Amino acid sequence: MSHEELADDEHYCISEVDLFRDLSRREIAAIGARAPLRSVSSGQVIYNPGQPVTVLFIVKRGRVRLYRTTSDGRSVTNAILEPGAVFGEMEPLGLRMRTNWADALEATELCLMSRNDVKDLLFTDPRIAQRIAESLSARIDELERRLTDLTCKTLGERLSGTLCSLASKRPAEPIRLTHQQLAALVGASRERTTTALSELVRHELIVVRRGKITIKDLDGLRRYADGVRSALS
Repeated sequence: MSHEELADDEHYCISEVDLFRDLSRREIAAIGARAPLRSVSSGQVIYNPGQPVTVLFIVKRGRVRLYRTTSDGRSVTNAILEPGAVFGEMEPLGLRMRTNWADALEATELCLMSRNDVKDLLFTDPRIAQRIAESLSARIDELERRLTDLTCKTLGERLSGTLCSLASKRPAEPIRLTHQQLAALVGASRERTTTALSELVRHELIVVRRGKITIKDLDGLRRYADGVRSALS
């Protein structure tokens, strides 16, 4: 199989990853040959800070949750990573997991790269370095927004903003998160999160099914996130 055919293959690891969109098919093939594909099932732990590994993970399909555990056993979600995102313990790229865990929110496919491969293939290419910097910057911005919301907004407003953010990444698909997973994202208990979701249902902004949330009125949800409720009362 030629490099060009490889890059078009359905199972070729990085051919669909946005991180490499500036590269030619031949360049993608060269990287893909050294980035094995790993499939993980929903709920499977991908990274354990108690057993650190020096690997760069690239999300090809599915979604990955980065989270920390508190002393009382609760988990606090730091980020939900979509296809194209990178994570792992990879110092040359400025990536550190520290005490973060990672697990799969659904069936997920990951590309794995070693430290040497990262230094040889990614770190020296300014196009890839720029895409990685953009990805990490967006993740920092999202974390700062969530921290600001945590101190300045009500739970319902935080929840609405989180749903809007998740919907923007997959606008045509329902959001597949449990109430517990959403609670970890917005920094609240499962019970309070369920109550806040019921309020959004009452305003006909969302539809809730088991493990699935469908946005009915995205503009209305954005207004709710901004504290504008007069039109919804």
